[in-house]
Amino acid sequence: MIKQIFDVTPEMVTDSYYGRKILAAFYAYGGDYDFCRFYSCGSGLIHTYNACMVIDGGPDINEAEMFIRMIKPVAVEAKSNVALQLGSAYENVHRTLFRVKSAESGIIPNAVKVNSCIDKCFAVLKESFDKMIFYDDWYVDISHRIRHNVSKLYWYDSTTVTQQFNINGFVFLSHIATAPYARGRGTARKLLWLLGSEAERRGENAYLFALDHRRSFYETIGFESVGEDILYEMKG
Repeated sequence: MIKQIFDVTPEMVTDSYYGRKILAAFYAYGGDYDFCRFYSCGSGLIHTYNACMVIDGGPDINEAEMFIRMIKPVAVEAKSNVALQLGSAYENVHRTLFRVKSAESGIIPNAVKVNSCIDKCFAVLKESFDKMIFYDDWYVDISHRIRHNVSKLYWYDSTTVTQQFNINGFVFLSHIATAPYARGRGTARKLLWLLGSEAERRGENAYLFALDHRRSFYETIGFESVGEDILYEMKG
């Protein structure tokens, strides 16, 4: 029941983070790369990129679970109504989807560098995320997405934010990190407020996911919780 497909159109995905993430991957890479594949499954879609998977729509749950056990992705993203039973190989990680607040940041706009501090951004990400991939893999992906106008990389005062995609007014932000020596100055909060304000001026909304240990930070700075899901991560 799972069939590889080589074309993805907006009509094939749901109006959600998951559908937009799949569409963004197709816009960046198309359907001809072995490491970036798209599949139909029941009334849903499955996207694999290297060792990660995104599920959208209404897949056949049994088929999807069998597919996951077969290819063993290190992480699986799916809507909260797609309850996967993956056994002891995976742990369930709760996430909250926040709408980014629009507020006066106090940042001079030209102080924010866009797509021009790639090495600095990676150095901060490497220090901040335990599971950050190797530089070459990250650089190839982010530079490819930037060239295809899918993603953007922001840098401000030792803080970096990645715009993963902007599709139909849904701006998704991730990989938010500040260098250890610069933490506590509010730069991440200010940069996110600026990006939220810029999205609002365009008639769009910016969003991000937060793990439970970071939820209070985003609530404190006024971000609105609009959803939640379970990220399935392979143990070890």
